Amino acid sequence: MNDTIGTAIRLRRRALGITQARLARLAGLDQPAVSRLESGSRLPPLPVLERVADVLGLRLTISLEAAPPDGPADRPLR
Repeated sequence: MNDTIGTAIRLRRRALGITQARLARLAGLDQPAVSRLESGSRLPPLPVLERVADVLGLRLTISLEAAPPDGPADRPLR
């Protein structure tokens, strides 16, 4: 999932013709943070994703799907 988010951010940033450094400034981050985000090396906190999405004109959506039968959701909580 992280690399999918990072790829979307990288593609949009490039389509807009802005550098990682400029995106970082506009989103209140540093350039290495943008690089990590685009590479998918780690998932940033939701507020960071919201700022980056806003700067890039992207809509941030979150999708949660049910676990398959006999998956974690079918097991009792402890």
